[in-house]
Amino acid sequence: MKEISEISWQVTEPEYRQHPALSQSTLGKYERNGRFDSIPTLFDKESSPSLTFGSLVDGLLTGTPEKLKERFLVAEFPKLEPKELTAVMAMYEGYHDKYATVFEFTEEDLRAVLDEADFYKKWTDDKRFAKVLSEDCALYYKLLKEKENKELINQELYNEAEATVQALRGSQASFHYFRADKGNIKRYYQLKFKDVIDGVEYRGMLDLIIVDYENKVVIPCDLKTSSYSEHGFFKSFIKWRYDIQARLYWRLLRMAMDKDEYFKDFKLLDFRFIVVNKENRNPLVWDFADTQKDGDLSYPACSYPLRAPWTIGKELRHYLDDTPKVPDGITRVGVNHLCDYLNQRP
Repeated sequence: MKEISEISWQVTEPEYRQHPALSQSTLGKYERNGRFDSIPTLFDKESSPSLTFGSLVDGLLTGTPEKLKERFLVAEFPKLEPKELTAVMAMYEGYHDKYATVFEFTEEDLRAVLDEADFYKKWTDDKRFAKVLSEDCALYYKLLKEKENKELINQELYNEAEATVQALRGSQASFHYFRADKGNIKRYYQLKFKDVIDGVEYRGMLDLIIVDYENKVVIPCDLKTSSYSEHGFFKSFIKWRYDIQARLYWRLLRMAMDKDEYFKDFKLLDFRFIVVNKENRNPLVWDFADTQKDGDLSYPACSYPLRAPWTIGKELRHYLDDTPKVPDGITRVGVNHLCDYLNQRP
């Protein structure tokens, strides 16, 4: 029996993240945020409470305690006003290498960072300084220093993530996906793959791959902590363009299997999403029957066609490499025709 991990791309997660091959998240962001107009911010790092929660659940469910500690710092920290939080984050991001505490800031540096953060500019300096030198702001800055490259989370969020993991492990819909390996069925977490499709290099990291070695069947899966209800996952699927992930990851895995004498005869099933909402905690499993389709997809629930990953990737690679001033189809000399664009679907 050959492990499917042997045909995966053997790199660390930091190496994977830094590689220039296009990823499903980059393609999805490009499609969601205006395509050509999104390019200047396409590779900006994104963070949000929902992304943090999803990463935490993923780490608790599929990772090790050591890896979890490398990524997250659990601590009780004060709840700051939005303006305070923005200011302290700006202080940390701009000066954490220079100042160990907020009380070490010079008036000049403190004034500069507060101005940059648009922090109560109409107030006097004394009042502004006192606000960010409060006990709560000082503690938050201290925690940011202690966390280094980790994500800072509180105990309440950690407990919610643990409860979500327990729901996934206990649900009749999802428990099988995360149970311990037994017999000829094995589970593989966070395997990475990379390949070239139509001249463009792509990469993908799958949350979970289940291999039934006896029946020669492989099931690719992804875990989603959705803000939509589990039964309303189709809305999230369209909003975040998870069709790109399903089709790209499936194809990268299939290409790796086809190149291997042992796995080339294994059947690769359609992509599955294991979905849970942190309030409902009622996990459901969804399969995507159009995983293996090659072209653009259209559905009544979506007002625009879902372009194929490789169509998006080829266009984006051209824009990134050739850096044109305007999108293809626009002329910088002569006349552009409005109706040509008004009659297009988005």
